[in-house]
Amino acid sequence: MYKHFMTRRTSLILAILLLVGGICMPAAAQQWHEMTFRIDAPGIDENPLRGFTPYSSTKQKDDTFPHSMEWFYLPLAAVVTGPGAYDWTPVERELTAIAGRGHQAIFRFYLDYPKKPSGIPAYLLATGLKSFPYADSGNAGSATPSVSPDYRDPRLIDCLVGFIHAFGARYDGDVRIAYLTAGLYGFWGEWHVHDHPLPGEASGWAIRQEDKDALLRAYAESFQHTAVLVRVPDVTEDRRLLAHFGFHDDSFLRDTLGPERWQFWPKMELSGAVNVWQRHPMGGEIYPALQAGLWDTWPNHDGQKVGDAIAMTHATWILDSELFVAPHTSVERANALRAARMLGYTLYCREWRIVRNNDGSATVTVRVENRGVAPMYYAWPAEAEALDGGRKIVGQGSLVWPLPKLLPGKTAELSISLNALPSASKSILLRIANPMPGGHSVAFANAEMATVLPGWLSLTLAGPE
Repeated sequence: MYKHFMTRRTSLILAILLLVGGICMPAAAQQWHEMTFRIDAPGIDENPLRGFTPYSSTKQKDDTFPHSMEWFYLPLAAVVTGPGAYDWTPVERELTAIAGRGHQAIFRFYLDYPKKPSGIPAYLLATGLKSFPYADSGNAGSATPSVSPDYRDPRLIDCLVGFIHAFGARYDGDVRIAYLTAGLYGFWGEWHVHDHPLPGEASGWAIRQEDKDALLRAYAESFQHTAVLVRVPDVTEDRRLLAHFGFHDDSFLRDTLGPERWQFWPKMELSGAVNVWQRHPMGGEIYPALQAGLWDTWPNHDGQKVGDAIAMTHATWILDSELFVAPHTSVERANALRAARMLGYTLYCREWRIVRNNDGSATVTVRVENRGVAPMYYAWPAEAEALDGGRKIVGQGSLVWPLPKLLPGKTAELSISLNALPSASKSILLRIANPMPGGHSVAFANAEMATVLPGWLSLTLAGPE
């Protein structure tokens, strides 16, 4: 099982350990070396856990827009084969394919996807779970119309809660997964249904609030490492429960900024959730009708301004399927890259220095600034290598840095120890490694990126330090 190297919840402990380690460092510190900012540094547009995202079914081509994640849906019926019985083969198939391309996955399960076959587990329908046809979103005219299940049936709720616990037990912390969206309930798994009365009743199809909270609690209990996002913050009035989740705006640029109270950011304000991004990721999907032609101009002429929406929401990832399937001009590509570089974290190494220790080891300290709109939400291992003139490794070190605590506009002084730094050393290479085999490492927004080896920040030793 692939697991995340470290979780967000350990980052405070790591910060304390780094401070304690700093107090114990021997020898006098040498001078600080300034470095150069570069927003288009090599590898920056493939930085993991952030950026624009295609569907996993998108054909991968050499000229595909740069990305590090892929999105997919799965019907719950593909995995739930009976009461408490699960076949994870469809999940493994998707995760394996995506990881094989060096990418990480974002996904969710659904019961009801308009115009697609029902995702309701067959055993529930066989035992009497009601389902309801509908015409919304072109569903009735489809060759494969979906149906909405009776979300007030306790058998369905028991199935969903049990599934979430099993899902978490199997996949929480799997490094092939970037983020999850909660899914399961409502059209497309987006936690909303239209107000269609049930036969003989005045109320609509909506799930009971206590059952909605039960699903959220199951996610909070089952996913301690992998971040889970929900559609909107008014899914519950339980602020403690809500604090476990990030959010995804699936009408991005249409209903993001308001001014109506029912739109995304006004809901965030009314729910007191505007600072959730400091601990949990924000994502979503550009409203599909806005995707075509979105990048013709800067700022975009259709929908709300993309720069304003990213800055306000602190979005880390956005699904934009059109960007990956339609050919684009150099202007469109430049505009899309400009927006993509606004998403999530942007780590810039401002300065570095070396402290040689009496035992032949050394400590590298860097001042890292986050120039993005959000932190990096997982604490991945930092790695350092000292190279001689022939690029032979003569010293190594690794340590987990508390990057989830590095908020936008802040600078952290972070250290890593090399087990050796011989006088023949010519350079030190530094990277934040992706724990997924074959995954993108984190590129710094520095001109010194990849000047010696791809994926590594180069610190040049001009002479004895």
